[in-house]
Amino acid sequence: MQLKAILQRVADPRGKQGQDYKLWSILGLMILSLLCGRRGMKAAFVLGRSLTRRQKAALGFVRGKSPCHATLTETLRVIDAQALADVLGSLGLEHGASAQHIAIDGKTMRASKDSDGRAEHVLSAFCGDLQTVLGHEASRGKGLEIPDALKLLERLDVKGKIVTGDAIFCQKSIATKIVERGGDYVLPVKDNQKTLRQDIETAFNEPVFPPVLMG
Repeated sequence: MQLKAILQRVADPRGKQGQDYKLWSILGLMILSLLCGRRGMKAAFVLGRSLTRRQKAALGFVRGKSPCHATLTETLRVIDAQALADVLGSLGLEHGASAQHIAIDGKTMRASKDSDGRAEHVLSAFCGDLQTVLGHEASRGKGLEIPDALKLLERLDVKGKIVTGDAIFCQKSIATKIVERGGDYVLPVKDNQKTLRQDIETAFNEPVFPPVLMG
């Protein structure tokens, strides 16, 4: 029942004629199939047909019939994968009481180079406490991660959380976005931001409230 409430948050992109089954029911069957160690929509279809009438009803298939293979594949084709990932990612934060740390990092996808030598990049938000990736954002690679990180932060619930990242994310826009959304941040400063680093060193070396000499 909890899974039902979660999956009902995913927007249904199907037209009225394509809604013989509820979207949450189809997604629930897919997730159940994966949890059972099955791979692919054909395996999910076979699992669905093997369920008892009561089990199908628990997944929302009230007429006792599970979707065919074509329905599963077509639903997977039209579903907004990013929206589904965001829903599942936000769920982890809601139910992870100790999930206080979110790390943002960009990686180049292995073996993704095309004939022109261009590779695919992805920016991810990872929660170490939950051992879960909370969200992804396709990235245009090194030097262009800042606007991609802002898009990712806009979708994440960082309220009450501490966001960390590499020195490349030590930018006013990133820090402002995190604070605006109710979070805090810990970001390293390198020598390429010399003035900022010197200001921080000064702040730590000189007391904010100099001692008052009593006469």
